Amino acid sequence: MNFRLLFLSGLSLFALSSCEKNTMSKIPQIKLEGFGPEIRTVGKDTTTLAFSLTDGDADLGVNIQAGSYDIFINDKRFDTGFAGYYFPAISNEVKDPQKGLKGTCYFFFTPDLLLPRLDSVHLKDGDTTHFELYIVDRAGNKSNHITTPDVYMVY
Repeated sequence: MNFRLLFLSGLSLFALSSCEKNTMSKIPQIKLEGFGPEIRTVGKDTTTLAFSLTDGDADLGVNIQAGSYDIFINDKRFDTGFAGYYFPAISNEVKDPQKGLKGTCYFFFTPDLLLPRLDSVHLKDGDTTHFELYIVDRAGNKSNHITTPDVYMVY
């Protein structure tokens, strides 16, 4: 009897110790990994923003039909607030609330998305801006904000 109790206790301890606990926050976290090129020719060059992300309950990827966005980016030249964008589809096979979700996202500022202001000074001499970004999960949790280095746009 004592041997059986000792064996079951040991087995329970082994099972508990072998379980990995998810220590990631349920609030998404992002970190700037790369941004460039920082000087670009208008109409020709694409600037890439790379950021890593973690989400403890793996609930990234909003329902597009609901009209909610995942990624919010603010062009700091303008006081118009944040523009919303969607993550690409995230496979349910990688969404494990027990393990959380980690990954890297690449956002491309295509030539038609990043243009200088249209006044004579900026058209002649170019324009400079930087971006602020955050993400939101399905539960509505907002991540921390990150800011890119400046990008200079010339014709």
